[in-house]
Amino acid sequence: MFVRPKKRLRACLFAILLPALLSVAGCGAAGNLSSGNANVPGETAADADVAQTAVRNVNHLKGESVIPASPQRIASLDYRLTDFLLAIGLKPYASGTYPGGGMPPYLDSSLLEGVQPLGDEVNPEAVLNAAPDVILGRKAHADLYDQLKAIAPTVIADSPSADWKQELRSYGAMFGREAQAEEWLNRYEREAEAAKANIAKVVPPGSTFLYLRILPKEVRVHGPKQALSDVLYGDLGLTPARGVETLDDVVPISLEVLPDYDADYIFVEIGAPNTNGDQDANDNRGRIEQTSVWKNLKAVKAGHVYEMPQWVISEAPYIKEESLKAVEKALTQP
Repeated sequence: MFVRPKKRLRACLFAILLPALLSVAGCGAAGNLSSGNANVPGETAADADVAQTAVRNVNHLKGESVIPASPQRIASLDYRLTDFLLAIGLKPYASGTYPGGGMPPYLDSSLLEGVQPLGDEVNPEAVLNAAPDVILGRKAHADLYDQLKAIAPTVIADSPSADWKQELRSYGAMFGREAQAEEWLNRYEREAEAAKANIAKVVPPGSTFLYLRILPKEVRVHGPKQALSDVLYGDLGLTPARGVETLDDVVPISLEVLPDYDADYIFVEIGAPNTNGDQDANDNRGRIEQTSVWKNLKAVKAGHVYEMPQWVISEAPYIKEESLKAVEKALTQP
């Protein structure tokens, strides 16, 4: 079961135990190399042995790492990296959890059955105890690289990147799964086209859309390439509200400026991703909804305001796929 691990031990204890634990972890990883993933149908024992000893050189943000060509115990340090791995058919042995702990709420629980949880913040000792043969991290983990590479070959990916689709392809190349990456992207494009057609049946031509994020002390308008906006305007071909197309990324605005982005449909995200929600942001939403500025927006008057899950803020394949479904459902179902 994918649950939050116990609290980390003190850093000083970790420093004392590290040499001994490294030795144990190295033996454990070697001893269990063949048990992490099943052999490919038709693969002989000799083929499996070759796959286990073959390696790949991977260039990444912190240099170059030599990783197994067919890793058996991948430690993914972030749930979004795990999302990418699942999309190319790789199930990590251990994974970072969703903020607040537990499995990412947008994923079917079966996808992560048996995966060892590492917590929602990187704990090198928890990674060490997982005895991985490869560690995959993001930009935020770069400062831990020296600690992590002492445990196992470590790749610090350029994530989040400017283009999640190209990022998916990069993991496909990293693990020799280019075909799986392209297959996933082709399926996504088909799903986007189908959703686009269904939405066109019920949304009047020329309707405009806006993606807002309400935080505890501010409101943000998201530009056309960022998070859910990319799904709305890019994948679904919907028209952004006037002024949105000029935004490079995310812009905090005062409530008085909100009518400048008046749209026919508004998608709202409340706060930062967390299993327990964001009560402070929700309180701010309540205050905003009582103002005349909010009540006089076109989308509010028409009943065309839809709250989206917090996870839509991130860039990863299954997040995008579930975002497509959420938008289609909001616009097409009564």
